[in-house]
Amino acid sequence: MAILGLAMAAFILAAEATAMASAASLVTFVFGDSLTEVGNNKYLQYSLARSDYPWYGIDFPGGKATGRFTNGRTIGDMISEKLGIPSPPPYLSLSKYDDALLTGVNYASGGAGILNETGLYFIQRLSFYDQIDCFKKTKESIKS
Repeated sequence: MAILGLAMAAFILAAEATAMASAASLVTFVFGDSLTEVGNNKYLQYSLARSDYPWYGIDFPGGKATGRFTNGRTIGDMISEKLGIPSPPPYLSLSKYDDALLTGVNYASGGAGILNETGLYFIQRLSFYDQIDCFKKTKESIKS
């Protein structure tokens, strides 16, 4: 959990460092657990860590479940709003050639941890290692 906090701190510092750049050039990549997830787990068929129930999102615009484990916005949403850019979509909602890859992606997954063993009882989740692998695939897609 400390590493995930460190990763979020690095994300915030990177966001602050680029805040002076134009919003059109900002790209955010979010890693983490249920505190930053925006819907990846709803694409994992067997995951027991789900947040697509009605009470999740009651304070989110539109008042419906969005895949966030919060009843409203995540810290990633708030940072994106502060930077004047849209919140990045869940990685698993995108195709390899989706243009959204160029504007940022959220890899976070409820039940994730820095150890591969963390969250095994949820059956499916994107561990921190999985999230890094997904990020590598995103980089390759952008390069091609």
